[in-house]
Amino acid sequence: MSGVQESVLAGDVDTARSQAAELSGATARSRELTDDALWRSLEWIPVAGPNLEAVRTAAAVVDDIAVEAITPVSSISVDSLKPQDGRIDPQAVIGIQSAVDQAVETVNDSATRLDALDHDAFIGPVAGGVERLDTAVASAQELLVPAQKVAAVLPPAVGSEGPRNYLVLFQNNAEARGTGGNPASILLINVTDGRIEITQQAASTDFENGRDNPIIPLNPETENLYGDKIGRWMQDVTLTPDFPETAEIISAFWDESFGTPVDGVISFDPVALSYLLDATGPVTLETGDELRADNAVPLLLNEAYLRYPLQQQQDAFFAAAAGSIFSALTGGGGDTRGIVNALVKATDEGRLMYVPNSESEREIIKGTRIEGKLPVDNTEKTMMGVYVNDVTGSKMDYYLDADIRATADTCAAPVFTSSTTLTSTIGFADARSLPKSIGGPNYTRGDMGTDLVLYGPVGASFRTVAIDGVEVPASNMTVGTHLGRPAVKVFIYSEPGSQHTIDAVFDGAPDQAYGELVVQHTPMVRPTPVELTPSGCSPEQ
Repeated sequence: MSGVQESVLAGDVDTARSQAAELSGATARSRELTDDALWRSLEWIPVAGPNLEAVRTAAAVVDDIAVEAITPVSSISVDSLKPQDGRIDPQAVIGIQSAVDQAVETVNDSATRLDALDHDAFIGPVAGGVERLDTAVASAQELLVPAQKVAAVLPPAVGSEGPRNYLVLFQNNAEARGTGGNPASILLINVTDGRIEITQQAASTDFENGRDNPIIPLNPETENLYGDKIGRWMQDVTLTPDFPETAEIISAFWDESFGTPVDGVISFDPVALSYLLDATGPVTLETGDELRADNAVPLLLNEAYLRYPLQQQQDAFFAAAAGSIFSALTGGGGDTRGIVNALVKATDEGRLMYVPNSESEREIIKGTRIEGKLPVDNTEKTMMGVYVNDVTGSKMDYYLDADIRATADTCAAPVFTSSTTLTSTIGFADARSLPKSIGGPNYTRGDMGTDLVLYGPVGASFRTVAIDGVEVPASNMTVGTHLGRPAVKVFIYSEPGSQHTIDAVFDGAPDQAYGELVVQHTPMVRPTPVELTPSGCSPEQ
């Protein structure tokens, strides 16, 4: 199946079909040899019988997967998901959904049939063969189940059931917020019967900001950690790591100012755009600039502010850039497999998120990274969070790097520790000469103020936090719970070239099982190294 998968992702449908036909021919012969009356009659013989049954079942399973799973999947053209002249064919997307659904049903049925065999009775060669087949089927499930979720969402998402309006936020990582950055540029995209068009553009300054009260009632836990400004300023709606909450707030802002119905909210950032440009090739902007994979981040997050010092100029530049980029991405160019890989990478890093209004669609993507929601328990993954929020009112986070180390000690009383190092990468001379458009109006030029919010596992409790080895007193931090987790917010002041390490300790519940240790964090301008030290204890300990 791996060969078919490679061909499908590469957009080589002819090779995929040829590989599937060759495989199904071989599996049909194996099934024929093991599926006759004589073979079945021998399955009653002690010792030999269960092994003969296993061989027959294995042959049938492999043949069913080849005919009913691999063959339909081999007909999928990933290229059909690429817009051509600004349109995606909804019927092609529906065809993909049907093929994936059939493949998942077949693979799941195969897993059930293999599980029903008497594995304890197998002799060496049969045991090894069935084990390999079990592994292959499990791998197919791991591949196909997420694909099925995506395939189920796609037809209505491209307008097969009626027009859709999507708000697209371009988060500016140079002014960090929990899920990325200040949502400085916003597009309203309409999709009708696969046709994709920008119908409206706005900047964060186009809304009623600094209002007396939040635009909608806020979660008290969110307000405790992030303040009510998350609902009073459009620039702050992305402070929380819970993107569905952000989507609700920003939709209310949009409805108040423009009244256009919104069917879903999408988040993207310039780093994710650079991944796409690596697959699509460069884009020429209206300004004459060529936007490439290697210059998209510095141009959009830094150089634009040097070139255009006034807010109005910046808004005009970003609006023009967004239009040019959108036209290029919906034109159908680029390497299909590269585009898919870019989107997967962006999703894994939290740079691409999507919250549909439809409850049924939310249920389909529930538990996936793209929904932008923290895990609700520790069963599969024990997640700790590290979120960076700028309070300088500047674009200085272009020069801020983070690296994270997390440790789990579950040998006795569970203890979880995160250690985050924030580094200013700009020197004094360069920092002091920065223009106001980058350095901001409120701090000494080049200095940075950061609210760092650290989350522990679900059900844990906060113990201590220290900055550069000095424990932070209660009066200098905000402690709370959010999304079922303990959280602590501390303020970090960074001068040019400085480095600060923040250590937070959380106590886990002693009667709780903890899955694989992971860290989710704010997507920064540059990659954030994460070093994990999981517990060295065995489950019995």
